[in-house]
Amino acid sequence: MNAFNPVNSEETEFCRHIRDLALLGEKTFTPRFSGFLTEREQQLAETTAYSVGVKCSFWGGYDTAVRKMFSAPAEENDNFPLEAITFFFREKDKLTHRDFLGALMSLGLKRDQIGDIAVTSGGAVIFASKNAMPLISAEIEKVGRVGVKSEAGIMIQLPQQEFEEISAVIASSRIDVLVAAACKVSREKATMLIKSGGVTSGGIELNSPSKSIDEGESFSVRGYGKFIFSKLGYETKKGKNHAVIKKYK
Repeated sequence: MNAFNPVNSEETEFCRHIRDLALLGEKTFTPRFSGFLTEREQQLAETTAYSVGVKCSFWGGYDTAVRKMFSAPAEENDNFPLEAITFFFREKDKLTHRDFLGALMSLGLKRDQIGDIAVTSGGAVIFASKNAMPLISAEIEKVGRVGVKSEAGIMIQLPQQEFEEISAVIASSRIDVLVAAACKVSREKATMLIKSGGVTSGGIELNSPSKSIDEGESFSVRGYGKFIFSKLGYETKKGKNHAVIKKYK
């Protein structure tokens, strides 16, 4: 696995907290859970647990969740302390992720108590920690000026993230190579984007063009969008590889 290291005092403190959770869980044979983590925090948590020899797992309520809880030792998905609630509203009201997040934060909830907010036409599913759910279900009757009704659980089909597939032949999995392929620019342009701080992964700037990216890792390029290095395929006769990069729509 790729090692992800803290880059500031806040991340260092976060890793200390995860280390304490992991060691306590291992010592007591009782899973210890975090709140909902960002992708960057999940990377740091996995590296930290691995460094102290503790197996961990992550779950956010559904297979493609972005925000997930951490468990150490690893635990079954059904045992994570999170729940889902579905809100219904008129399709013409066009509520957004930001609208629902604002309503949740107005209740005084912390961001790590809230997981993904999956919004579709006429409905939204919110994933939250079990201790936050009674407040959410009791208090949210309006989102902005729009009246909403709620029902426990996932009561609508979750919207699926759509991607545009980009096929490329690449010499390596260096970030400058991948940015050039994903954005259809030259290696020189890709290097400029990287060195100017325009390329990030997990919220961290990738300042070195020679840094390698693992399959399954995502990266964002300012002005071009967000991508996943999806798959490295078979090798060509010239020693390069076919690859698939997915762009978030």
